[in-house]
Amino acid sequence: MLTHYVLAFLATAVTHLVLGIFVYINGRTRLTNITYALYSVSIAWWSGLEVLAVTALNAETAIFWWRLNHVGVIFIPIFFVHFVISLLEPDRRIQRQDFVNVIYLFGIISLVLDVLPILIREVVPKFSFRYFINPGPVYSLFFTLWVGLAIYGLIELFKIYARSSGARRNQLTYFCWSMFVAYLGGIPNFLPTFNIEIPYVMPFGTYAIPLYALATAYAIVRYRLMDIHTAIRRTTVFMVVYVLLLGFPLLGALTWQVELERWFGYRWWVVLWVVGAPVATAAHYVNMHFQRKAEQRLMRKHRQYHSTLLQASKEMTQIRDLKRLLGLTLRLITRTVGLSHASVFLSEVRENEQQFVLSAYRYRRFVDMSMQVPNDNPLIQVLEKIREPIVLEEFRAKAGEKISRNGHEDIQQQAIAQMETLNASVVVPSFIQDRLMGFFVLGERRDNRLFTTEDLNIFTTLANQAAVAIENARFYEGERQRQAALFHAASLASLGTMASSMGHQVNNRFNVVSVVASGQKAKLKALLGREDMDLLALQKATQECASQFDSLIEEALKGGQVVAAIRRIARPSTEGRKPLELKAAIQAGIDVAQYKIHMGEIDLTLDLPSDLPQILGDLSQLGEVFLNLVDNAYDAIKAKDTLLKPTGYRGRLKIAAGQTGNEVLVTVADNGLGIHDKDRDRLFVPFFTTKATSEKGTGLGLYVIKQIVEAHEGTIQIDSVYGDGTTFTIRLPIAPMEAAVGVNQIP
Repeated sequence: MLTHYVLAFLATAVTHLVLGIFVYINGRTRLTNITYALYSVSIAWWSGLEVLAVTALNAETAIFWWRLNHVGVIFIPIFFVHFVISLLEPDRRIQRQDFVNVIYLFGIISLVLDVLPILIREVVPKFSFRYFINPGPVYSLFFTLWVGLAIYGLIELFKIYARSSGARRNQLTYFCWSMFVAYLGGIPNFLPTFNIEIPYVMPFGTYAIPLYALATAYAIVRYRLMDIHTAIRRTTVFMVVYVLLLGFPLLGALTWQVELERWFGYRWWVVLWVVGAPVATAAHYVNMHFQRKAEQRLMRKHRQYHSTLLQASKEMTQIRDLKRLLGLTLRLITRTVGLSHASVFLSEVRENEQQFVLSAYRYRRFVDMSMQVPNDNPLIQVLEKIREPIVLEEFRAKAGEKISRNGHEDIQQQAIAQMETLNASVVVPSFIQDRLMGFFVLGERRDNRLFTTEDLNIFTTLANQAAVAIENARFYEGERQRQAALFHAASLASLGTMASSMGHQVNNRFNVVSVVASGQKAKLKALLGREDMDLLALQKATQECASQFDSLIEEALKGGQVVAAIRRIARPSTEGRKPLELKAAIQAGIDVAQYKIHMGEIDLTLDLPSDLPQILGDLSQLGEVFLNLVDNAYDAIKAKDTLLKPTGYRGRLKIAAGQTGNEVLVTVADNGLGIHDKDRDRLFVPFFTTKATSEKGTGLGLYVIKQIVEAHEGTIQIDSVYGDGTTFTIRLPIAPMEAAVGVNQIP
């Protein structure tokens, strides 16, 4: 049994010493890390020196090691309790400060007693031990207080667990049980002090201490306040492989040492070394194999959503619509990771101040719609300083430690308050170089699991890719607005060239109204002025007046149609591109053109199938395209009739449309004058025109047409023969099955 006792304590000493140093290095300023590191080192001190004490060859050496060993024993529950208190909320932690001072005073007093024989009186042979402690008069009191502190720490830890919720509760589950098992395996090792023999199975129970301590400490450092499942999996696989391949053979060799010496002589250990070397090498590869298998089995979903998020981050820069981009990002994160909610705040200038404004969200009940975060907000200052995701629970713990040391609230506490207002479990900044473009607010995971470091790395990558995509989308949106302004200006200019004909159309309606109204007024006035007016004459005059009202109504409707046609073309676009019937855009252009040109002088043919698929377009802009094409065709027809004077000539204009693959193809063909070869390459150049006067054309018509078509992701081509006519061919992509997201609420 002594062999197992020594091996168990050696394993405990080594693992706790390494992990204590590791925990401290990864959190030198955090009270939680410092106290846990001291707790681990005190366990390593106790277990390591106990090995030296129980294997000492004489009493003088043994009592020296036992007393030195108890330096670690004394501080195990003290550091444990201080560690548990470091997990409390800042105000509770401050309230327990006096108690912390008391337990450290207990530790100092115990150190003084440790060098005197009143704590450890002597060492004597006990049971299977060569030398074990004979307690002094105060040892029982010391041990009672020692156990009391350990129990107090466990109770407080379970209380913290009971008050916690969500991800923190999930993480504390492992803390509670690992600490409980550690004390359950450690306290029975003090039984021989009170002349109680350790049960034979207890050394084997001590082997569990390194495993649970390893899982807990690894979670603190590697996953901070994150998910511990990966740590447990890796540790379990490692321990099982090495215990089976190395641990059991080594224990067997030590147990049957006498038989091995009889078979192989006093150099039996050489045989053990020769066999053990390849087995140790094999153990490494076996461990790697089972680690991969476990990773594939337990982390399949985890890897899948990481791959999805990374792939999405690469595709973001291809999306130019800002709302659609934000919608895709939030929907992807919430569905893939399984978040309760998410939102994004982007930097904008509001009321002459730089602010971060809620730009998109998913799940409205978690969001304050009026929320804006000023540029000088503490949360923004912290994000610009640390430039990495902030986890609320971890950040709260760090800020609480500063309050404990400084006694006042600082900028970190104000940042925490802002995160709580935003209902944020994690805030992920989005940077372009040194400029904070915005930040993502992420809620808790619906499965209550904790975010891993890998999760945060993925979120950081996603946020930085989103920053580039947002910048591109904003630039594209600005460019789209500038184009829309250009198109609108060109549309007004086009209407300006039609002003006289448009005015004539409107004046005709007003003239009819004026003539009819004046005539009827004169007749009624004359009739009412007669003294011999009879009922029959009044009835006849009223019927004539009523019939004239029909003419007034008809002219008013025609005037309204003129205004409506102009408005469809002239009003600026506010809704952007949306699913649209191409026939509506063609008709909008023709409706306006008929008030400028004499449609009765040409033969107009429309070949527009009723089942033509929709395109994604802007009605006013595309209406402007077909207005200009019809107007140009009419001018070309009139020019041919004037210049060439062909016999029996009558102008023809045909507009046809059809589907070719994933595009709608539109042709506008006329039999007008056509275009000289020397002019064809300059048709789409701004301010180039073949028309005689500026009243006829400004030279911007075809240029704007080309810009509008290309803004709709289409193409335009021209085929013309001078004297025979011209054909314009326009190709526009069919609208996708699902319209782009156009609202802040992401479904």
